[in-house]
Amino acid sequence: MELIEAASAEFERAVRRLPESSWDRPTPSEMSVRELVEHVVFGNRFTALLLAGVGRDDARAVLCTEQLGDDAVTAVVESARNQAEAFAAASPDQTVPGPRGDIPASAFLRFRLVDLVVHAWDLLRAADLDETLDPAVVDGLWSLVERHLDEMLAYGAYGAGTSDSMPSTASPQLRLLDAFGRRP
Repeated sequence: MELIEAASAEFERAVRRLPESSWDRPTPSEMSVRELVEHVVFGNRFTALLLAGVGRDDARAVLCTEQLGDDAVTAVVESARNQAEAFAAASPDQTVPGPRGDIPASAFLRFRLVDLVVHAWDLLRAADLDETLDPAVVDGLWSLVERHLDEMLAYGAYGAGTSDSMPSTASPQLRLLDAFGRRP
């Protein structure tokens, strides 16, 4: 569970660094900064509900309102904490409604980790900030997802996927971002 907390902290750090003037800027995810932060908060809350046994449609109905409220950082922190607690309470083999059908919670965790870390980079890129992610988080995530890339890319949720042109000498951050459709 350390990695989910570290990935959540990486996303939170990116949100805390955002200048007020950046919230309407476009991100590499083809959403504005505000929409992307709301997307991640929604994903965190949605995941916690799914892991608690709430059905997909019921979870969406619960979350049909705006997710950030008056304090985006508080929404990020609270939703990340709830998501981490839900993963900690779930069995890795628990079935969760995934992007393309039911998947084990362990596979859903990989999906959420990539969402948090890659979207942290998206925010930094959109706000013209230093795009360097925590190397320990990137290394931990890359070692977890590298052997599952084909399975994860089959979800169709990562844009263009890998460019197949990344040199083997590229940093783990560059390989991670490239694998999930980013071209830094």
